[in-house]
Amino acid sequence: MTQIKSTSISRLLGIERVSWFNLILLLPLTIFLTVMVGYPLVIAIFSSIGLAHPVPGLPDYFTIESYQAFFNPENPALKCLWFTIWVTTITATLSTISGISMALYLKLRDIDLPVIISFILKLPLFTPYLVIAFIFWVLLYPAGYVVNIMMFFQQLIADYIVLFERKPILVNDQFGIAIILCGTWMRFPYAFIIAQNQLAMIDPSYEEAARNLGASRFTVLWKIFLPLIKFGLLSAALLNFLALFIAFSIPFVLGASWPQFLSVFIYVNAKDRGDWLTGYTTAVVYLVIAFAIGICYTRALARSQTNGN
Repeated sequence: MTQIKSTSISRLLGIERVSWFNLILLLPLTIFLTVMVGYPLVIAIFSSIGLAHPVPGLPDYFTIESYQAFFNPENPALKCLWFTIWVTTITATLSTISGISMALYLKLRDIDLPVIISFILKLPLFTPYLVIAFIFWVLLYPAGYVVNIMMFFQQLIADYIVLFERKPILVNDQFGIAIILCGTWMRFPYAFIIAQNQLAMIDPSYEEAARNLGASRFTVLWKIFLPLIKFGLLSAALLNFLALFIAFSIPFVLGASWPQFLSVFIYVNAKDRGDWLTGYTTAVVYLVIAFAIGICYTRALARSQTNGN
């Protein structure tokens, strides 16, 4: 009788009896994630509407005025959000296209990279974001190596064309140029590795058959490779976007005082100015967007794995 009841409960929950052992094994991880991740998220949401008071200065009553203020077109937080999305989109696009292009070129040319070159391409995988941010700051600063090289070529061709009247501002600028350059270099290997792995799973007979029928390299690329790895490319683009969207070190070091990345805006308001209500509200909006992108990435990754199998 007990076994029948257990089986009925398992079927009602959609869980087979053999999976209870797996659930027990996952229980410690579930508790850890709930305490270390879920609890702070709930506190952040409640603090943004006045139902929790982990720090002084928060309203002691329920209110959504902070969200109304956030979505006010004149609010600096909304401007920071659009700036973050814009810079992140450009950076994710450049890093994804460059990584995919490199992988496709090596596949079409049937080139095996030497170990040292492969390591150099994947170097950003092993380098902390903060270290890379300071390296790019040194390179792109008005007195940095990149700017000095640009000014050197400016002097060489001064008789023919004037590129700029003074040293260009490539770091701590209002357009986020340094963030885009650094982020593109940091995220390039991820798109390259994903595309390379996807291409490696394609049956070589597809390309051989197309070649025998007279297909050009462009036709093989357009008609065979890209359709078969499209979900992998989507997952790479979403992964790069999400990683850059939530980044802090790179925009904190290389960004201008205004406009700010949303992560830097949260830090400045909460930590420096003590405006925790704005900080919590912005953080909640930040998390909602990041979670939505994360769900899209997970689905694209699942479709990519299904397509690969």
